[in-house]
Amino acid sequence: METLGITQSVCNTCCQIVPAKIRTDGTAVYFQKFCAEHGDSQNIVHNDLDDYLKTQRYVKPAWIPEELSGQSEIPCPHGCGLCDRHEQHLCMPIVEITSRCDLACPVCIADAGQKWDMTVEEFGALADRLIRAERQIDVLNLSGGEPLLHPQLLNIIDEALGRPEIVRVSVSTNGLSLLRNPRLVRELHDRNVVVALQFDGFDDKAYEVLRGKQLLEAKLGILDLLSEVGISTSLTFTAASDINTDQLARTVEYLFSHPHVISMMIQPLSFAGRASRFSGKIDRLTVADVVRLLGETGGGCVKASDFVPLPCSHPLCFSLAYYLVLNNGQMVSLNELVDASTMLDSLTNRTIFGLDSEEHDRLKAMVYEMWSGPVGSTPDSEVVMKTLRSILDEISSSRFDARRAFGVAERHIKSVFIHAFQDVEDFDLSRVRRCCQAYPQPNGKLIPACVYNVLRRDSSYRSSVNRVTSSMGTDGKEPCNERGRRS
Repeated sequence: METLGITQSVCNTCCQIVPAKIRTDGTAVYFQKFCAEHGDSQNIVHNDLDDYLKTQRYVKPAWIPEELSGQSEIPCPHGCGLCDRHEQHLCMPIVEITSRCDLACPVCIADAGQKWDMTVEEFGALADRLIRAERQIDVLNLSGGEPLLHPQLLNIIDEALGRPEIVRVSVSTNGLSLLRNPRLVRELHDRNVVVALQFDGFDDKAYEVLRGKQLLEAKLGILDLLSEVGISTSLTFTAASDINTDQLARTVEYLFSHPHVISMMIQPLSFAGRASRFSGKIDRLTVADVVRLLGETGGGCVKASDFVPLPCSHPLCFSLAYYLVLNNGQMVSLNELVDASTMLDSLTNRTIFGLDSEEHDRLKAMVYEMWSGPVGSTPDSEVVMKTLRSILDEISSSRFDARRAFGVAERHIKSVFIHAFQDVEDFDLSRVRRCCQAYPQPNGKLIPACVYNVLRRDSSYRSSVNRVTSSMGTDGKEPCNERGRRS
């Protein structure tokens, strides 16, 4: 075994921060951890050494938030909030507005099912703190639990959209409430909300394993509702090895064949929360595995070369591909039209093109470069040029407006994201420090997603944090303690 480097991870047993060697057998990458109390352990963290090394080239300069509410005097990640050691701003805050849920998914990270709801006033105060930290929120995601069960959901959405600094609201949902109350789809559509629908494929096997019951018929009914209204939809696909990876190609095909479906988010199964019971029973999938599977099963529509790491996060956390929707309905990968460095520069600190005035100008320059450049070698080159010309006309026709720019982007570009959440086995503090997704807390803290999912929901970690902070003379209060009391 060769040592590639060192980092900090967490003990699989006690969840305390421990040193870890990054090691390889020439094929895969492992963490070798040492805990003073529980000894050595070794976990696989990446299945492809070459890809692991290649992704390290994609780190881009950070964009630090305007306001920091963490405690940098406390060892990382105990002082998260964010503190000045954090190396990135937020691309998408995830606000858990309720812990209610109408499912009991065996893979739920949040272990949802309690009866707690955020008030509209609490949400408004939280939104204001986010704006102070970020100036502009491109996408604010409402999550849970099941957010559609919140009794004041529409009021919360209106509260968000009443702030011009919040460009778009998305709602992560299993969608079952839409079948019980179809009028809610129209309410969400009228507010220009993106419905991020939990969708694990076209086979009930996946739903039985991942969601605990057969849901395919319900999911198909939900898809029909969303299609009928034409609401902007994103498909959130939890990918589990040998469970539903054979459904990736058909789900991508659905994305490409339905105009209202603007994106697909593929999340390799993370062994956190309730899903920890699957560790050792289901093989770990990394971002590289999903890219390979898409390339093998995409039928020529999706290729592995379409994907690049998202520059604003740690390169092992996110990968994405963008596809230009041509005027004839066909798709072409942006990687075929523009060199990777140009595209990455346009995405340095965002997941969506052109949502502030400077990036909007950069987007216009990139579209012009594609339109005037050598596109003759691309499929349907004449259609590509006409499409780019129409986009250039549209984005140049009036003064910049972020919400309008978002609408232009989603009509002309479809996206496939791959987002690998961490768990106790592959938790890496260097990844956490570049996390661009966080859970805002009622007390103003912004907790990086994997710190919150892996550690803050865990009672043994809360005990260890209280020991650390009390020994340093702090009060030891944690956002999750307040959350737990209110749950």
